[in-house]
Amino acid sequence: MVSLAYLAWPVALYDWIAPRKEASSWYRFSMRQALWFGNVFAAGALLALLWPMLVTFFVTNLLATIWLYGFAMLLDVALFVIWLVLALRYSRRAADGELFDVPWVPKPRGSRSGKL
Repeated sequence: MVSLAYLAWPVALYDWIAPRKEASSWYRFSMRQALWFGNVFAAGALLALLWPMLVTFFVTNLLATIWLYGFAMLLDVALFVIWLVLALRYSRRAADGELFDVPWVPKPRGSRSGKL
């Protein structure tokens, strides 16, 4: 289930809302990382989809708007590929039971059980 959480972050969100009491500290750490990973990329995807619309409020030229949206679509595809590669890489590492850090996820200071 942990490896799935990197590809489908709502799984990690559900686990955060209704945590398992018998879960190991590795499981909790990995699910927390998957949740942060998903949140960061969901926010980035939202911004990637939103910025062209905001720019078109100031650009009134139709041809410039078309080129802007074409460029934005290329950036969206690039962002999707980056997300997919990272999600698959982290998913495979979690499936192997490896303990690893996602670079932009804050390090835990403590957990509910005090173990991690």
